[in-house]
Amino acid sequence: MDKGSLTPLLWLWVLLLVPFIAAMLRRRSCGLVISFCFQMWMLYWLGALIHALPWSELPETDLVVLGFRQATLGMCAFAVGVLACGTGLGKAIVGRNVPLTPPEPSEVEMDPAAPRRFLKLGLISYFLLAPTLGRIPGMNALPAAASQLVVAGCCLQAWMAWHKEGKPGLLRTLPQTFLIPAVILLRQGFMSYGVLALSTIMLFVAQFFRPRWILAFGFMVSAYLGLTVYVSYMRDRTELRAVIWSGAGASFSERLQAGLHTATNLDRFNPRDPDQLTYIDGRLNQDGLVGAAVENLSTTGEFRNGSTIVDAILAMIPRLIWRSKPIGAGSGNLAASLTGREFASGTSVGVGPVLEFYGNFGTKGVALGFLILGALVGALDFCAGLHLRLGNWAMFATFFLVGISCLNVSGSLVEVTAAAMASLAVTTVVRRTERKVARAPLQPVGAAALL
Repeated sequence: MDKGSLTPLLWLWVLLLVPFIAAMLRRRSCGLVISFCFQMWMLYWLGALIHALPWSELPETDLVVLGFRQATLGMCAFAVGVLACGTGLGKAIVGRNVPLTPPEPSEVEMDPAAPRRFLKLGLISYFLLAPTLGRIPGMNALPAAASQLVVAGCCLQAWMAWHKEGKPGLLRTLPQTFLIPAVILLRQGFMSYGVLALSTIMLFVAQFFRPRWILAFGFMVSAYLGLTVYVSYMRDRTELRAVIWSGAGASFSERLQAGLHTATNLDRFNPRDPDQLTYIDGRLNQDGLVGAAVENLSTTGEFRNGSTIVDAILAMIPRLIWRSKPIGAGSGNLAASLTGREFASGTSVGVGPVLEFYGNFGTKGVALGFLILGALVGALDFCAGLHLRLGNWAMFATFFLVGISCLNVSGSLVEVTAAAMASLAVTTVVRRTERKVARAPLQPVGAAALL
């Protein structure tokens, strides 16, 4: 299949996403929809682009074309779901007792201690609970979800700084967020988690930052710098992980030294460098995997017919209630069975919604699945933004954390629903804590309403 088939699809994404994101920036939301679009851009559009380059000699371009067609359909359906259903579903979730026209930020009483409380709970979860409670079977999702309170705290802190002091306050607040990817990399050896957390914060800020032209310029600069850091990280990844994963044998200074070696010896991103294109194609391109499933299932016809969606629903039941629950987080052998490929033992293969929806019902599954996903993410974005502007910080954190769990575009639906339920459990504690602080009635939120 000719790589020229990718060009009109690449332009279709641009023609779709530019006005769509511009419309979302005019809404009073929290950037969850834009964050989803960013991750889809990173894992699907970018991979298709490097295959479309005239000098690219990357393999399996025919599979990339097949997969990118499905991803393009998914993004179109997602946009329709957000625009047609997101706000209406959000209004239904918040109910009639919540005013839909929030006051001006200057009229809302800011509580500077609220973001600090979120940050403290998130840091305790990441540094203390994850290595202890998180090792207990069935409990690992709770500290992982609670750790996302760091993201919510940073977002809330940036919001308050902007509305109290404008750009000077925001510029004093944002630099500390760059520690998130550095800390996660040095502790866990992964870059993706930290980058996604940082991008969620930055796209949250993009919702209220002015002037807008700086956002477009900043995105282009950040994209280039991000790719520069990524290809440099991939160059040194094996050595970095050898130090970081060596357990007690590696001190913090040794980990820091290994990280600084990469940070001070960056290879500038060069789209003509075949090694750098291979790095991107190998880890930031889901199109080929989806294309392999399209090719394989067109021959075998072994679609899952909704079985993984049923698993995702069952995954919402806590293991404390259902101790023998057979469903666990992770993609298992799903990617292998859908694509007909064998992967090395221990290899982490992300599934993502495009592959999973297609693997269940084919093209119509992608269209319907992303339509529903757009409505859900749009509703959570609306609810989080509304409560943020009402000054209801606990409810903002509730919808924001559940929304973050839906942004996992490289994981399985089981991971998404399990994380959403864990986030709901965590924010129940947060809401009770905030109720004691504010001495105000706790507004109940049911799992059915959120999910």
